[in-house]
Amino acid sequence: MANPADLCLAATVADDLGVAVTPRLESLVTAASRAVAGYCGRVFEYGQGLVEYPAGYGRPLLLLERPPVILVVGVWEGGAFVPAEAYESQGKLADAGMLYRKGGVWRMTARSGGQVVEMVDSFQGESGGAGIRVVYDGGFVTPGQRALDVSRVVTLPEDVQEAAILTAVQLYRSRGVDSMVASESIGDWSVSYFAAKAEGKSPIPGTAQALLAPYVIHRVS
Repeated sequence: MANPADLCLAATVADDLGVAVTPRLESLVTAASRAVAGYCGRVFEYGQGLVEYPAGYGRPLLLLERPPVILVVGVWEGGAFVPAEAYESQGKLADAGMLYRKGGVWRMTARSGGQVVEMVDSFQGESGGAGIRVVYDGGFVTPGQRALDVSRVVTLPEDVQEAAILTAVQLYRSRGVDSMVASESIGDWSVSYFAAKAEGKSPIPGTAQALLAPYVIHRVS
């Protein structure tokens, strides 16, 4: 069964492999999709009513975690509602998951130990409500979401879908293969040996990594 996080369809991967769709293959597609999302440092699937407490850093731009921003439902700062005309998120800003504060900056909040706090040096507990809260719809409609609801239209970029397919194919073909053992062959001669560097090998193929380069999010905090 399809998963909302699936960035490609099991049927597509099965066609590339020349095999039938099975529950095992569907699980590999989900695993490959999550690996791609992890590599890019983001969640791709579309979500409604997402609630976040982003760090403001006293700057005019807020970075949200699930671009692109489709609709901003509301923004609250220090518990007070921020009028929609006080900020914008359109075009390239929306694509990057950013909210721009017009004529000013957002509240001085930062991240400490994975939590958003008002003042890092004097953090004594939860302070989400005293900081910035954003409710919005964001992300791409994935092939997995389309499979679960045919009324939806896939908006996930094709290069991300292709990267997920390549990753799923590699996962399927590497089943039962010890990544710590490398093999070389010249003519009739072959040798296998322990590959110490294989332990950190990425599940994302090189071609897929190139396709994903524009979608990788690098967060400072």
